[in-house]
Amino acid sequence: MRKYDIKNKRNIGIVMIISVVIIIMFSLCVYFFLSSDKKEYVVKSGTLVFDVDKSIIKVDNDAIIKTKWNDEYYLIYNDEQYELGDTAISYNENTGEITLYGRYYEISSGDEIIVTDDETVISSSLLTKFYKLADRKYLVIDKDIKSADGLLSTSEFLMVDLDKVGNATLTNHNVSLKVFSSSTIVTSNYTFDIANEILTYGSDKIDLKKIIGSSNTYTKEELAPEENAQNTGSGGTGVGITDNNSNERPDSGEAGSGGSGDGDTSGEGNGGNSVSIEEIKKHTKTTSVISVTSTVDKITVDYVIYDPKNEYTSVYMEVMDTTSNKIDTYYLNSINTTYELSENIFPSTTYEIRFKYSYIDENNELKIKEFDDVSITTKKPSVSLKVTRIKNNDIYYLITSDNSYSIDSATIVTLINGQEYSRNSIDIDGNVPGSLKIPDLMSLDVVELKLIDIKSNGRIINNLTASDKFRY
Repeated sequence: MRKYDIKNKRNIGIVMIISVVIIIMFSLCVYFFLSSDKKEYVVKSGTLVFDVDKSIIKVDNDAIIKTKWNDEYYLIYNDEQYELGDTAISYNENTGEITLYGRYYEISSGDEIIVTDDETVISSSLLTKFYKLADRKYLVIDKDIKSADGLLSTSEFLMVDLDKVGNATLTNHNVSLKVFSSSTIVTSNYTFDIANEILTYGSDKIDLKKIIGSSNTYTKEELAPEENAQNTGSGGTGVGITDNNSNERPDSGEAGSGGSGDGDTSGEGNGGNSVSIEEIKKHTKTTSVISVTSTVDKITVDYVIYDPKNEYTSVYMEVMDTTSNKIDTYYLNSINTTYELSENIFPSTTYEIRFKYSYIDENNELKIKEFDDVSITTKKPSVSLKVTRIKNNDIYYLITSDNSYSIDSATIVTLINGQEYSRNSIDIDGNVPGSLKIPDLMSLDVVELKLIDIKSNGRIINNLTASDKFRY
């Protein structure tokens, strides 16, 4: 057996000690790195938070947004954890505050770019702003946000996510809409050419692709000669844009055959960048959803069915009411390219719509293909509650509702200094005057009337309330 002298034993001992120390230090570093939550922010009640899939989580009690070791943001609320992504946005319905989490690139007129990190609070949409978040991801903030073609009208903020061919998904607390590569966003202070990623302040044009780069492959292409001939003499009006969804057709040789039909919408003859839905439908050469829009009690779907070989056995949409989880199926045809959903459509309700077609394959088996899916929320009806006068111990009020949509009933709650005094069920039919008994009031007492559980056809309308308060 080999014997080690004292010097060798000492060297071996030193090496072992150093190795153990390195292992312990490395383990501690890994432990602290993995276990540390780097940043933490309080989310107030009344805030809407968008998760990584743009679904809305409404916070009714205080919650927390925090980052973890992977620099992703998470919402911790009611013992649940929601993934928000490497950037996040929230909107407080009570205060109008818009809060950004993560790195945002604020772009204004001129050459200045302001980089914000961590938590950025924007007190009001009156502060017009524009941000780039990442490759093909943008945020528009303004009190008045519209699309040049008039299909979109909203306010406060709008998240814009482009695909690689220039089409975009537009999302906020009221809107979830897919648009085509011709779309332009117009605000009170700037315009945003989505597909070309051009931001315009007056005469100042900013190429957003040059800011942190872009993988957008959209390019304008000329029409085929026969299509161009059909539009001769139209005064330079831009023609339709096709939906570049890569739909697989039963015959793989025709998959996505309409994907290259982008038109030039420079509009030299009419001075505009807009393109009509009918023009889009006319030039689309693939089975596509053109647009999905909503009102209080109606959802309108514009679509194109492209089936030159007559291979589809059916084309349909499955509409799920996310409040009741009820699913209805509606069949589409190629003759009528617009479908209006009005039956069983409720206000302030989110609907998940999946578009599918079926066909018989070469083995004589029925196959079903989903070619698009959309989430859209119907609008809230207009309801207001106003205190009109106080006489003795009676408080008089007036409830005003939008007569275009029927509201049946509600509960009116009387609060005095924040404490509930009474609760009464009332019927509503148009404009309703009424009165309630209250106790003797003292100077500086705060009285609030609050309308809750507002119903239509016996069903409570989501997130719809009205209130009025005064100090005695």
